[in-house]
Amino acid sequence: MKKLTAAMLPLLAAGCASVAELNDATAFIVAANPVVVSQARPAPGVSYTAHRIEDPADWRGLNDAQSGENR
Repeated sequence: MKKLTAAMLPLLAAGCASVAELNDATAFIVAANPVVVSQARPAPGVSYTAHRIEDPADWRGLNDAQSGENR
């Protein structure tokens, strides 16, 4: 019972505390407006490389090379 009381006291104190007012920043309003949002462009270091679609290959060679075990 003492542990339950000790655990509930901080929750009770936090529940009785006053809540701070939220800042009505214009940045939040602008970010929420879909008309103002510009189109995102990739960074200079981001590029797309096309790959062929293939059937799954055998991964044993890659796994063995990464594990460092020589068989």
